[in-house]
Amino acid sequence: MDTLPTPTELFVTRSREPWSAPAAMVRHSPQSHVAAPAREARAARRHVRRVLVLLVCLVALLLGMGVQSLYTADLAERLAQAQDRVNDLDQNLQALRAQASTRDDVESLRNVVGHGLDDAQARVRAMESGSVAPVVSKVANSVALIQGRYVLIDPPTGRPLRIALVKGKPQLEADGEPRLTLAGRGPIYMFRTTGTAFVVDAAGTLITNRHVALPWEHGVAMRAIASLGVRPMVLELRGFLPGTVDPFAVSVAGISTSHDLALLRGSGAALSAEPLPMAKLGPSPGDAVLVLGYPTGLNALMARADRGFVAGLREQPDMNDQKAADALAQAGLIQPLVSRGIVAQVSDAAVVHDAQTTFGGSGGPVLNLRGEVLAINRSVLAGFGGANMGVPVLVASEMLQAESESRKKEEQP
Repeated sequence: MDTLPTPTELFVTRSREPWSAPAAMVRHSPQSHVAAPAREARAARRHVRRVLVLLVCLVALLLGMGVQSLYTADLAERLAQAQDRVNDLDQNLQALRAQASTRDDVESLRNVVGHGLDDAQARVRAMESGSVAPVVSKVANSVALIQGRYVLIDPPTGRPLRIALVKGKPQLEADGEPRLTLAGRGPIYMFRTTGTAFVVDAAGTLITNRHVALPWEHGVAMRAIASLGVRPMVLELRGFLPGTVDPFAVSVAGISTSHDLALLRGSGAALSAEPLPMAKLGPSPGDAVLVLGYPTGLNALMARADRGFVAGLREQPDMNDQKAADALAQAGLIQPLVSRGIVAQVSDAAVVHDAQTTFGGSGGPVLNLRGEVLAINRSVLAGFGGANMGVPVLVASEMLQAESESRKKEEQP
């Protein structure tokens, strides 16, 4: 406990002038010389405590600012990722709006994106419906890998479109695609495509998507056609069926003007393949579905091959997509991938399902568990694996019937 100074001590310590009082006026306490150092020590300790408190507060403030900065950065990153997903969804909605034949198509997709596809009870019922192996073994040999090559040519001169070179190096556009030109001596720009189709009758007719049969209607080729006036020239269009070693020639038999559908005419193995049956009625939300196809084209088939087979291909000179497909067929490695899911939405223009697929799987059949075609897979919503869309089987059946009647008329004398 602090000791209060005496009046004399107060008088002496508050004195501002260096004068000496008479001895009779000032009586020194025996403890006065001891109390002053003690007070100074206590003052020093109080000062140290204040400094420590300030340092602790400062450290706490700095830590808080650091945590807040990290939280802000993390929040900003999450917001950026969310914005990217929103932008991706918006771009795909715009693209699908252009393809949709009715407003129901876009509305179906909006419902899926808005409300999600995770109907737990429907999924449990679908997945408890038994093994799909017998169905897959029955239908897989009728699902074909489609492979094509084409170039773009200038109609008046017949010159092909080439990659622009400067000092021997390819020139690129802002989006990373090669710059194309009709002049110069750069390499001819070869377009290579893959997709899926399936046999639907004994005449070798196959159903696929329009964008598989006419791949130049989008992307780099479409821009070149619009800007340079070039036209496509198909160099090769062929198909492979599981269990066969030779490809068969394919031609385009019909193109839908209102849906993403096309009919192909196959030869060889396509004439002996078992046609897939078309369902009489469309699916309902919650129904289990199977999707067969060749997503990513040859990449997925190569991934399933053993290392020795892949290494052998790499050692062959001038290896390309055509030679790789031939080798896969000879080795019996042409087999469609199978994914399973449930139907989420159904409209007159679209069947929305969540069976996983990606590019290359376009044109594949969407089947029920009896092996009947419910839809033709046509598009994938990028960045949202739960929204894949197919053209309803009733639309495909009408197109197939119209083509069959037209063919009969042509065959009549």
